[in-house]
Amino acid sequence: MISQLALATGNAHKIHELKELLSSSRISSPPEIYSPNDCGISSFSPMEDGLTFAENSAIKSKALFALTGIPSLADDSGISVDALDGRPGIYSARYGGEGLTDKDRALKLLQEMKSIPNRFAHFDCVLSFTTEEGTISFEGRVSGEIADEYDLSGNGFGYDPIFFYPPLGKCFSAISLEAKNNISHRAQALQKFVDYLAESTGPPVRRL
Repeated sequence: MISQLALATGNAHKIHELKELLSSSRISSPPEIYSPNDCGISSFSPMEDGLTFAENSAIKSKALFALTGIPSLADDSGISVDALDGRPGIYSARYGGEGLTDKDRALKLLQEMKSIPNRFAHFDCVLSFTTEEGTISFEGRVSGEIADEYDLSGNGFGYDPIFFYPPLGKCFSAISLEAKNNISHRAQALQKFVDYLAESTGPPVRRL
């Protein structure tokens, strides 16, 4: 069992969410979590030139492991909309160009979906875990719809305020973190990662 885990992100929301998920998992002694900044890396921004979530998450986990030597976990996730041919997809965090906030990007997507009847969308998450043995990936997906308007409840981040989840009848931003951690794409991927940590004693089952 690893005692340390470096997370290849500076996003405070993602760090908090992953810490919460790990602390509530069945691992008796969760690893200590470190951000790139905790590891003395003031600027961590490897070139994400992959064509899939899996490729981009692997790029980040490999880069952080190379810098720290600590088992490294990277997340690459985004929202894909059926009516927009899968956009924003892997460009979710950069959608609309530089200088936009999370809210700006969500509102841009909402405007693009104005008057489009097909609202189906899904969130994807791929976690890539890199050690000296190689890199393994874990995937999660949750399906829902693009909401008709931006949710102002104040929870969640990214595209959560416009992602409507029919089984609960609410946007992701309107549910508690605890509830979200039972159903989200990131929770699904992390649960697979946790199961791997708890049960696997061999090398990674799939290398990237």
